[in-house]
Amino acid sequence: MASYLRTVAGSSPSSVNSNSPTNDLGKRIAKWALIIGVPTAVCVAAYLVYRQQQDQAKKTANRQSSLPTPLSNTSGNTTNTLENRPKDRLTLAMELKNEGNIKYREHKFDEAIDYYTKAIETCPSESLEELSQFYQNRAATWESLKNYDKVIEDCSKAIELNAKYIKCIQRRARAAETIGNFELALEDYSTVCFLDSYQPAYIMAADKVLTELAKRYIETLPESTAELSKDYVRTSLNEFEDDPTLSQLFMNEVRTTQPESPLAHAYEAFEQGRFTDIPSLCTQELDLENSSLYELQTLLFRGSIYLLMGNYTEAIADFDSVINNSNATEKLKLNAELKRANTKIHQRDLEGALYEYDQCIRNHPNECSPRVHRGMLKTLLESYSEAHDDFNEALNISPTNLRAKYQKLINDAKIGAKENRPERVEQALASFEEYYDTCKQDIYYALALTSCYLDNDRKDKALQYLNRFVKEIPDNPTLMALKANCLMSSDPSNNADAERLFTEALQVDPSNETVLTMFAIFKCNQNQFEEAAKLYERAIQCTRGDEKLLQYAALLYAIRAQGRAIKRLNLNFPGGFPQAGALPNWMGGMA
Repeated sequence: MASYLRTVAGSSPSSVNSNSPTNDLGKRIAKWALIIGVPTAVCVAAYLVYRQQQDQAKKTANRQSSLPTPLSNTSGNTTNTLENRPKDRLTLAMELKNEGNIKYREHKFDEAIDYYTKAIETCPSESLEELSQFYQNRAATWESLKNYDKVIEDCSKAIELNAKYIKCIQRRARAAETIGNFELALEDYSTVCFLDSYQPAYIMAADKVLTELAKRYIETLPESTAELSKDYVRTSLNEFEDDPTLSQLFMNEVRTTQPESPLAHAYEAFEQGRFTDIPSLCTQELDLENSSLYELQTLLFRGSIYLLMGNYTEAIADFDSVINNSNATEKLKLNAELKRANTKIHQRDLEGALYEYDQCIRNHPNECSPRVHRGMLKTLLESYSEAHDDFNEALNISPTNLRAKYQKLINDAKIGAKENRPERVEQALASFEEYYDTCKQDIYYALALTSCYLDNDRKDKALQYLNRFVKEIPDNPTLMALKANCLMSSDPSNNADAERLFTEALQVDPSNETVLTMFAIFKCNQNQFEEAAKLYERAIQCTRGDEKLLQYAALLYAIRAQGRAIKRLNLNFPGGFPQAGALPNWMGGMA
């Protein structure tokens, strides 16, 4: 990849191509989102900036100075007047630069530097374009001598004179990356992306630097002491609707029969939202002198919390203990197998997750839930036909299973959109609405229906239902944040109402990562990049698991770099808010 970047760097810089199809650019941005693990909405925001920059390109074309033309003298006098002295100095400077080029090609770098220095000293101060070029040429020579501090110094001077000098910005990025100044490198690569149509080489270079920054950042973080979000825990565990360890009946049994046991205290902590206390309490239950009556249930419960805390190795160990125990009931084994597959998804091992779901279906052929879970993953992987088969099989086993019906309708809408069959999309959405009266207080249904409308660019209907769901399920931070997003995307004049909703959602659940990250995107849209970065810092403090930490750290640095690049280019985010049409993470287990 490094040689590829050098090859591109050595080519002539291309100017902003205002004729480039926006659809192609959108695809490139989406690919960037996939490469670096950054939500596409953030990259869409970057694309909006790029579009505005294109619109301004013609207006700013005259900002670069051209070669001054000789001033004529009506008397034909060629005396060295005040007016034509700058022209003579510029001509001499150009000749010195050309001599420097000859020495550069001969690899006589020290002599080349001398000529470029003389060209800089001779050049008239008002000849900005030429002066910036001389600094750039000297920087290239310093690069050949591997004096990267000097490269950065001369490139910086050139960029001060010409803020959109792509070749020079790229050279400084390369030098900064070489000496480990990754923040400057990322800022410069981001700037080049804005200026030169998001060329793949720049995207790859930005990704490489961004990944390194994120890794270094999370290595310095202390272990998180923040409590898990109540909303995140409850909606995530709601995905496993048949988990016997989370049934109210079982919790009441433990509290009644063994009110002072560690497991009873663990369930008390669960009800109070003290989730990080649960693993140690479960461990105390397992370490009792007399074996616990609820050993397998305790293992499954502890593994579930480990999973949400990002302790994936410990989670899988607990699930395996349940699966491999001959005394475990089918329900306990089923849920342990489903959660083991879900852990694989959190670890980004999608092939491993599919294998686990396949095994689970073989072990429990008459159960509906394994097919629903596998179908959800197939939907996320855009294997819509296979997902359709899974949901149909699930409904053959359990015709009244609402979870299977919801997911089938989501998948049907996606098939309709992919095949350009709007009637199929409308049929799926209409069928979804039929369940409203029965399911209006079910958060899973609320998020599924809302996301389905957003996914099909029906913000009006999504907002209509969100207004109703917010009343039926009050103080739910995710619904409040989705409503804020819809308000802003529908009409930028709703800015104040959207910000109020985000603020209220965080008052309800201060550690809600979904709200924090959506609010950060909102702040980016307002050109408030430092506030957006602070929100990502809060999300980092609240999250668990290296994968999510890496993602949020990458977003933190990407936002700061983009903010500085936009400021350098004198741009603003235009009106409009990136659509949040993706399904909630917990619905697909995609953290």
